[in-house]
Amino acid sequence: MVGILLRLPGSRTVSGWIAGALAFLAADLLTGSSLQKAVLLNGANLASITAAFLVLRRLPSSVLLLKDQASIPYLLLGSLAGGIAAGFGGMIANPILFGGSAKAGWEFWCVTELANFVTVLPLILGAPAPFANQQPFRRPTLREFAPFAALCLSGLAGVVIGGPGAIVFVVPALLWCGLTYSVFVTALLTTVSGYWIMSQLVMVYLPTTDQGTDSFSLVSYRLGVSLLVLSPVMQAVLSATRRSAIAGLETVANLDPLTHIANRRAFMARAEELLSGATGNVLVLMMDIDHFKRINDNFGHAAGDAVLIEFVHRVKRCLRSCDLFGRLGGEEFALVIPDCSMRQGCMIAERIRQAISSEAMLLADGRYLPITVSIGMAALRGDRIAIHELLQQADQALYAAKDAGRNRIELFTPEQIRDC
Repeated sequence: MVGILLRLPGSRTVSGWIAGALAFLAADLLTGSSLQKAVLLNGANLASITAAFLVLRRLPSSVLLLKDQASIPYLLLGSLAGGIAAGFGGMIANPILFGGSAKAGWEFWCVTELANFVTVLPLILGAPAPFANQQPFRRPTLREFAPFAALCLSGLAGVVIGGPGAIVFVVPALLWCGLTYSVFVTALLTTVSGYWIMSQLVMVYLPTTDQGTDSFSLVSYRLGVSLLVLSPVMQAVLSATRRSAIAGLETVANLDPLTHIANRRAFMARAEELLSGATGNVLVLMMDIDHFKRINDNFGHAAGDAVLIEFVHRVKRCLRSCDLFGRLGGEEFALVIPDCSMRQGCMIAERIRQAISSEAMLLADGRYLPITVSIGMAALRGDRIAIHELLQQADQALYAAKDAGRNRIELFTPEQIRDC
């Protein structure tokens, strides 16, 4: 219920709380509990839920959804608050319902709810949003499957070898899962493992006399298991945070900060890959916004930046997903079009030229600015050459387009540079 309240703000209504309370009562009453018992036990449940929710509800979404290094400490803090609140309910319920002491009731309820929170909450909070960024199913590689296999084998070893120490046999495999899998998958595995340890190992090897609500041994075991299964989730959160940071750095390193297309370094690296793997014709275009220096001088650099951004938007609308588009610097842009004939390349280049020149660009001050582009094109035919040589050829064609009056397309051939 805490997970639902945190992830679905629409459930935080009076009717939502009433529905939750009635659902708790119905579950106990339908399984044979008396009304008094159901009210006492679920009063403790609702107190626990309220305390945990109040601690966690104002956290940033990155922390709440287990995408930040601070997520686990806050999760543990909220779980502890929920456990303490449940403990006060146990102080009342244990003497009345089970004839135990108030102290033992507080300990048992507190640790039990703490264990439930740290085992179940990561599973709910770390779950991916429905239909968000869905990827097609693919068969896991042996390297991806290995941590899960190790977890199954370590669990089997715990059953075969036995003994109280068997409850920690799965720990190395769970930590490996935390390093390999997403937070949600790791939380799922730790949830299953945690409840399996409690039901199949702790309860088997713990003496029968130590399994009641007044048993300190059972309280200690539950607390230990709950903290044990939290460790792999913490490892998964840290790993995910690190991967996200690395991906962010790679994005910054590979994208032009203004136009958000490939910068020179990333463009050259990716272009070399496209050329080396090409099986057909590859075209390379060099594009230069005509008289761009005048735009900066007459309208200011802010207007120049706006022109560059709009230029990129218009060009991208003319391209396929497999085409590589990058900014080499200033107003110079390059384009690699794989598996494209010369005729198709000329059509694409003309479509780009018309997309730029057919409509003036609107500036922030309300003025319209007509823009044109000059384009030079070179083709990879037969013999493999490096991307910088093709760019040089396209650059020669680009300068020919400028010399011929701009706002035009020129094609580089070994014999001569000619109009596309």
